[in-house]
This record gives sequence, C-alpha cells and structure tokens, in this order.
Amino acid sequence: MGGVALRNWQNINIMMRWGQVAVFSISSDGMKPQSDRLPGVKIWHNYDIGSLRQQRSLIRKIRDRLWWLQPYSHPWVNQLYGDSAVRDLKEVLTEFQPQIVVFEELWLYRYFKVVQHYGCRTIYDAHNVEVLLRRDINSLIQKPKWHSGIESRLFLHQVESIERNFIHQADQIWACSDDDARLLEKLYRPRRSARVIPNGVNVAEYNNLCQGEGELPDGLEPLRWTLIFTALFTHPPNAIAAQLLIDQIYPQLREYYPNCRLILAGRNPTPTMRQAAKKDPKIIVTGQVPDVRPYLAAASVVIVPLLDGGGTRLKILEAFAAGRPVVSTAKGAEGLHVRDGENLLIRDSVEEMVMGVCQLWSDPALAKKLTDAARKLVCAEYSWQGVSKRVDEAVRGLLGR
Repeated sequence: MGGVALRNWQNINIMMRWGQVAVFSISSDGMKPQSDRLPGVKIWHNYDIGSLRQQRSLIRKIRDRLWWLQPYSHPWVNQLYGDSAVRDLKEVLTEFQPQIVVFEELWLYRYFKVVQHYGCRTIYDAHNVEVLLRRDINSLIQKPKWHSGIESRLFLHQVESIERNFIHQADQIWACSDDDARLLEKLYRPRRSARVIPNGVNVAEYNNLCQGEGELPDGLEPLRWTLIFTALFTHPPNAIAAQLLIDQIYPQLREYYPNCRLILAGRNPTPTMRQAAKKDPKIIVTGQVPDVRPYLAAASVVIVPLLDGGGTRLKILEAFAAGRPVVSTAKGAEGLHVRDGENLLIRDSVEEMVMGVCQLWSDPALAKKLTDAARKLVCAEYSWQGVSKRVDEAVRGLLGR
C-alpha cells in the first residue's frame, strides 16, 4: 500500500514484543479495511473519514476553511479530526490503558492532547522531516503564482509550527534515518535527541525470491530484461520518477535491449502512465496489487530514479531482501547505509542510469556481487530483527528500565 503502511505494520509487530498492542486508525475514502481484525492486535478500532465529513457543522466547515488564521491548524490535520473520533479514541484508551502511545506521522497531531490526559508516555514517529518534504513537493507542483506565493507559504508555516510543537511535547521522537535525525535537531532543537528507528522489512517473507522460487503474476511471461519501479504514484516525486522512466530511461534502454520490459507497480498510477501502457505492451502499469513480490520475481533490476522526496526507501530494502540488484539516484538511496558499487549502483543522470542497468544486464557476476552484499546489509540493519534492537533500546529508555 506504500511506505507509510509498511512502516506502521513494522512498528505494530515490533511493539508486540513488549506486550499487547491496540491500534486506533483513520481511513480515507476507498481505503476502508476489509476486515476488523489484525493478526496479533488485541483491539483495532478504525474510523472512517467520510463519517467525519458528514458530521461537520456549518461553523466547523467555515473554521476549517480559515485554517491559516488558527495556531497549529492545517487542512490535513483538520480533515482527520472529529469530536466523534475523539469519543471513540477515549473509549479505546479507557479500555486498553496503554503505557505508551505511538503517533504515526504528523497529521494526527490534534489527538495528542487527548492522549496526554491518560498519563501515557508518547512517541512521535516522524516518517519524514515534513516541512522540508512539503517544501520540495511544493516546488514540483505547477500552480498559479498568486496561489503558490501565498497559500504555499501559509501551508509551510503551519506545518513547521505543528512539527515543532509535536517534537517538543512528545516524550520521545523517532526518525527514519541519521540524516532525518540531524535535520530535526538542526531545525527544532528538541529537548531530547531523536532515536533512529529505520524502516525495515520482514526478510523471511522474501526468501523464496532469493532462491529463484517466486511465482510470477498471472499472464506475465518470464523475460530476462525486466525493469521495475514500485511506488505510490499520488506522491509527486514518485509520479515524476515514473514519467522520467517512460519518457527517457526506458526508450534509451530499448536501443540496447529492444525486448526489454518496464513494470510500474503501485497504487494510483497517473493518466499518462496508463496511456503509455496502452501504447506499448512492454510497459506494464499494475495499479494497486495485493502483493508486490510476484512483480519483483518478474524483474531482473529494480530502478529508483527519484530526484526529490524524504524518508528512507522501503522499495530499495524490499529489492535487497528479494535478491534483486538496484540502480538508484543518490536521492533515492538517501538515508540508507549503502555504498555505490558495493550494495547497489548509484547513478544520477539519465544516461548514467541507463548505463547502470545495461551493466547489470550484461554482467551477471556484478549483479550477484551486489545482491549478496545487499542481502547481508538488509539482514543486519534493516530486517525487523535488526530494527527491533533499536526499538527495544528506545522503549527501555522511555520507561526508565
């Protein structure tokens, strides 16, 4: 479903080592859970945003439109907040009586004061340094000058205010990487240094792919020269990277490997991506898939041509766990403890990325050298077992043990 969901599921599973876990979640339209159960979770209460919108009074709607006049207000934060959701959250807190509450992402900030009344220790899990990420994304989106100049500045000002306040009020801060931890320290000077809890993968779930036993998606024939990019395409940096693949990287690769194939796997592909797939049968745009592993099994190289964005790339960690060689920009590999030529190939220009892919397709020994080293790295530092050690240390520090 995307990096956010994968990180959340990682943290849920790791926190089970400390005791029972409850989850209070808020889903957007079209993303309602298909079940009311999560494996190993004692309580899972999901609240549908649609019901929040229907309950809003005229005064609330007006106030939400004037978000920029209110401290710590923001359209996304307001969208996820409602009095009925607060009542449900209070019921869960009363029933479950947690020692620790982890807030996943910035946008649930308005529920923080609710949780504080219950005497819980609080963790703010910063999936990104949001003010910097939103600044980068704003620069990518084409808007009228008046809109960009006024609303964007207000948008960023409110994000920064909320992020600063959250970081200073939470008992502990988690960051995805050393880079993010340093940026949070530089921007906000928190009372306590952020703990680095990296994104990780459940490596055992990818063992079959490493052994060459993964099943291909229905209707997809084996093809040695298959390139894949996995992403959530509503995220502008991912959509831009996909367009770069379609317009420049893939056409140049076809000059060297006329039979090569490009897979763009993930939710919410753009209309131009779908059009490209209609014109060229060797461009496969999957949309949302129940499991990305069959598409990784079909691929011989994973490419990450990101030019912007934040956090750390679970798509690279999945490729490492699956035994697939990676070509990435430096931005795409940002935050990971990787080395060019040791765990992957880092190439920044279109021509360099094309040559990197060709190098891997023409040199199986190099591809194996990279995948072997990458698998060792992901097992040591980015497996759930490796991440659990960092979480254990953080939780002990929080509980004074």
